[in-house]
Order: sequence, then structure tokens, then C-alpha cells
Amino acid sequence: MVKINSRLYELQRKELFSNIEKRVKKFKLKNPDKKLVSLGIGDVSKPIIKPVTTAMHKAVDDLSSMKTFRGYGAYYGDDFLKTKILENDYKGFGFTKDELYVSCGTKTDSTSILELFDIDAKICIPNPMYPIYKDGGTALNRTFCEMDLFEEKNFVPDVPKEKYDLIYLCSPNNPIGTAYTYNELGKLVDYAIENECVILYDNVYASFITSNDVPHSIYEIPGAEKAAIEFRSYSKNASFTGVRCSYYIIPEGIHKDANSLWQERTINRFNGADYIAQRGAEAVYLEESQRLIKENIKYYLDNTLYLRNAFLDLGFKVWGGLDSPFIWVKTKGDMNSWDFFETMLEELNIVVIPGTIFGSNGDKYLRISGLGLKEDSEEAVGRLKNYEKNF
Repeated sequence: MVKINSRLYELQRKELFSNIEKRVKKFKLKNPDKKLVSLGIGDVSKPIIKPVTTAMHKAVDDLSSMKTFRGYGAYYGDDFLKTKILENDYKGFGFTKDELYVSCGTKTDSTSILELFDIDAKICIPNPMYPIYKDGGTALNRTFCEMDLFEEKNFVPDVPKEKYDLIYLCSPNNPIGTAYTYNELGKLVDYAIENECVILYDNVYASFITSNDVPHSIYEIPGAEKAAIEFRSYSKNASFTGVRCSYYIIPEGIHKDANSLWQERTINRFNGADYIAQRGAEAVYLEESQRLIKENIKYYLDNTLYLRNAFLDLGFKVWGGLDSPFIWVKTKGDMNSWDFFETMLEELNIVVIPGTIFGSNGDKYLRISGLGLKEDSEEAVGRLKNYEKNF
């Protein structure tokens, strides 16, 4: 019998998003008349704005004419979009188009980037963390060390004492909802520089930042261009979750051969981001688009703040929600996160995400999302406040 990648068996465990979906589906089949309200949504609820869809419709028309038809696109992203990204998101940093890559989603980018580094690279991931880093890397036969995060330190990682080759960081953070300050991130960048380490920086929620002491890019930290690869996406700010378009920077300072090698790798592994999606992404930078996107983000942040305050009023300990559409809520009565999930589902018909999905240190916590509709949040809060057993 042919041998398969045995590391994939490690993905068949209880702590998976798919297991939540299975439980919710089972509940619906058993209780077809009960209305479920989700506070666990990781998708967006606001549709793509009109200026962007208009640009995408035009791109479709481009593909229907001999004069404007395009087949395979640029492997690393088309210049029209790369120019907008550099002018808007990385203005003043001095990056070139050769250091910028347009792709089809940070979920893929943040793990496929491991192909740039040695198979034996020592990789550090936080615990709790966005599980794709570990699971995607496991599928690539990579092994990981874990960096424990605890509430006593506001879930901010200590500067590692060991030497790592790669460290995953996410800020604003999914699932915790907090964001690293200049000072906190600066210490980690200094560590990376001193130890010739590369930070893989997931920055997809940059548009949600409201705090003055939180950088919008890791490259605002001196020296980070020598020690960090930053990933961004249009998924949450521009509602591209179903369209797929993302981008990332590999600075020349990382390694003298990093970009030449990665470009050759990409030619052999990727045919380029979708033209229609890229035209839509280009339209994100229009003045009217920016105004509408800021309105959507404010809607999500207001919803998140409403949920944050509601859980605080109910006596829960809460983190995040000020620079992110997520809050991190500690369960009561020393209840583990799966039991709390089941209680919320069965007794209140509310879906939340058990924190253990994000690592062992996430047990006894829940991730709550403000990316849903405000009326759903209000209904969920009403059910919580009227819950006769009181958590």
C-alpha cells in the first residue's frame, strides 16, 4: 500500500473548527425549531461595497473582449495593485515591488511561507494562537515549539530565552483580540535581530486598530525590515472572505537571496492572484471606498464593544475588542471551554468558539466575535441576561 503523509493524522483531533461545525449541525437537526445565534462568526457580515464590485464587474467585461482579455497573470501580483499597496499601506518604508507579493489569502500565505526556510528551522508559535499556523505547518512536515501566553501577563509573550529561527506573531490578535504596543513589539523585534530570527507577522486586522500606542505595521519598529515578513489581507476590512486576495512583504534585509529564491519557488507553485479580485482590491483604495470601509469597520468595532461591555456587566473577565473584532472571555466556575460551549449551545442556543481550539492555554476561555450583525448580538445578550442559572 502506498504511504501517505502520516503527519496529517495529527489534524484528526477534537480541537478543530470542523468539530464545532459538526456539533452545531447535529443540534440543528435535533432542534429544527430553535433559532441559533452565532457569536463565533469568523466571517464578515457586511457585503462588498459598491465601488469595489463595480470595478470587479468591469474586470469581468475586460475578460470578455479580445482587446482587454488576460490569461495567466503576473506570478507575484499585477503592477496596478502593487503600486496602490506601496503608495497606501507601505508609504515611506522604501519597499519595492520586488519585495511585495499579491496572493489569494493569508491563511495560505502564512504557512506556505515556510517553504522559504530550512526544513529543520526551529519554529515558535504562541499558545493560544490562530490554529492554522500549526496545522498548516504540520501538513508541511514542520515541527513547532510553543510560547506560553497567560492572562497574568495580558497574553503578551515574554522575550524568548531560547534561540528560534522563526516566530509567529498575530497583532491585532486572533483569538485574543488584543494588539501589541510599540514597546511590546519592539522587544520582540530586538530579539529577532539579535538572534537572526524572522518574525512571521500576521497583520490582517490592521484596519481595526484604534489605539495610538499600537503600530499599524511591524515595519514601524526600527530594524523590523531585517527581521519580519508581514502578511495582510482584504478579507476582513473589504469583505473579501469569498473573493480571496492578500499580500505580503519579504524585505531584502531578511536574506540576500530570499526574494530571488521565493520568486522562482512562486513561479513553480502559483499562477498568480485572480485578475478580477485584484481589480477589486485596487478599488479598495478609492476615496469613496475608504469612507465606506471605515463605516463598516466602525460597525464591527461598535458591535464588539457592545459585546465586551455586556460580558463585563455579567461579571466575566474580558480581553480585547478595542483594536480587533474579537474578545476573549474567561469562563466562570472553572468550567472548561467545551463544557461552556455545550451549555451555551444547548441551553441558550448561542454559538461561541471554545478557547481550546486555539491551544491548550485557551481552555477555560471563549472567543467571541463582533463580525456578526448587531441585532444577533443584542438577542444573544438578552438571552444571557435572562439566563435563570446565571453563569
